[in-house]
Amino acid sequence: WLKSGIMKTILIATDFSPASHNASLYGVEFAKAINAKIILFNAFTVPNPPPSINLSVSRYDIMMQTDKILLDEANLLDPGRTLIEIVCDEGGTTDAIISIANEKKVDFIVVGMKGAGKSLKKIFGSTATALAKNTSIPLIIVPEKAKFKKLDIMVFANDAAVLDKGIPKFITEITQIFKSKLYVVRVIKNKKGFKLNTPHLLQQTDEATTFEYSVDADISYALNTFIEMNKADMLVMIPHKHLWLKRLFTKSDTKDMIFHTHVPLLILSKNILSNSYSRDSKNKQKKITA
Repeated sequence: WLKSGIMKTILIATDFSPASHNASLYGVEFAKAINAKIILFNAFTVPNPPPSINLSVSRYDIMMQTDKILLDEANLLDPGRTLIEIVCDEGGTTDAIISIANEKKVDFIVVGMKGAGKSLKKIFGSTATALAKNTSIPLIIVPEKAKFKKLDIMVFANDAAVLDKGIPKFITEITQIFKSKLYVVRVIKNKKGFKLNTPHLLQQTDEATTFEYSVDADISYALNTFIEMNKADMLVMIPHKHLWLKRLFTKSDTKDMIFHTHVPLLILSKNILSNSYSRDSKNKQKKITA
């Protein structure tokens, strides 16, 4: 899919904050790396003045002002304007992003994350959290100070349901594009009754993939430690029914530690996982039939 000749599209959602601008810079470089075009998007709302103030706000004026700011941002990010299309629309941020992303059939959504170094539950932001829960489109969340780097090392954090089925083709295609080293990491509470089925998984992988597990009750602390030790450039997650996502972004009761991430997070929905396995199964069936 990613390696096909079809031009990809990335939606960068911005609120014109420093964190959003940083995410936009990251998104532009990511787009260049995968040969994608960009939609720079902002969702605006028309304020309702108090009844005591005899003032009306024009939706058209707000839209034109937003369009002007988007244009300035696009010219700054892409002076030649060869990559970026600007779009703005009225509505709630999350709903508007998902709506335009579906309408334009984008391949990735990129958003910024504020306040690196604070509790992830706070810095992740309501918009990013809502997008992670409600969109089936791959979502890249960029910390405020993260800079684009070639994805030399990626960490795929997974639960048992993902690990038992293997690595989705979507992830292996990304690693092939960037020639990345992939660590497939599973965090478990204890070793009792645990068996890492690497022989089965290694049949479909190559020498650039390593399977690891960490024993820790605090998932976020274990992942953070692994990312820092291995100097990872991106963390990939597929939340299972959102329970795992909630557990990851909640402070542990057993350790007074919080997850400080300085690398972008790529969040994939279960739909991506299902479609990836579905395509693999169909391809294998075609080979068997042939």
